[in-house]
Amino acid sequence: MRTALITGADRGLGLSLTLGLLEQGWQVFAGRFLPDYRLLDEACARYPLLRPVPLDVSSRQSILDACAMVRQETEYLDMIISNAAYMGGPNSSGFRGELPIDYSLLEYSFRVNSLGALQVMEIFLPLVEAGEMKRLCFVSSEVSSVTMMHRDAGFRYTMTKTALNVAARIMYNQLFEKGYTFRLYQPGWMKRVNPDGSRAEGADIDPDLSAGEALRQFLEDREDEQRLVLTDYLGHEWAY
Repeated sequence: MRTALITGADRGLGLSLTLGLLEQGWQVFAGRFLPDYRLLDEACARYPLLRPVPLDVSSRQSILDACAMVRQETEYLDMIISNAAYMGGPNSSGFRGELPIDYSLLEYSFRVNSLGALQVMEIFLPLVEAGEMKRLCFVSSEVSSVTMMHRDAGFRYTMTKTALNVAARIMYNQLFEKGYTFRLYQPGWMKRVNPDGSRAEGADIDPDLSAGEALRQFLEDREDEQRLVLTDYLGHEWAY
């Protein structure tokens, strides 16, 4: 049986990825963080292979505790999907803009989007080593691309997703020759999922649509696995 860990699975892309893998017969350990969202609980009644796990990726102790819980139920993971992210909160100012940069929130963004992803991979890697697939997947963003960056504000999400790409590159350089394969995915501007499962207005893409393409890319082998590439929900490759 294939087994995966997905971070940030309470709602949105993470929840859609979780349900998509469950539909394909995977066992999924779904990281939960948001107390107002009970969508994972509702899904448990339909999917006996769903295992919600409390997981705050900004806390190393929380990651360690989650890993201990997962180890109680499985000896291996085939895939990790690092999806948990902090978008940046309100008042994300430009450099020397009217609003001051909130460095405490910037640091928190790094703990979630960059360091959190790195620590999850580090702590759970022995379980992936014991699996057959050995696939590490990272949900990145179009704003992570240095060569395509045209924004003049929004340091939190942009800086931290670029740092995520660098971390994935270093892990790739170390682990590819040991049989690991990697995916960097740009999901597009997705509709926000409300606590009742409805979609908020605005944005372009339903999370279910983006998750469907993500899973196709995450699960299929590529002929050019020796390249680490950033691809989007349309299958296009991005510079990063």
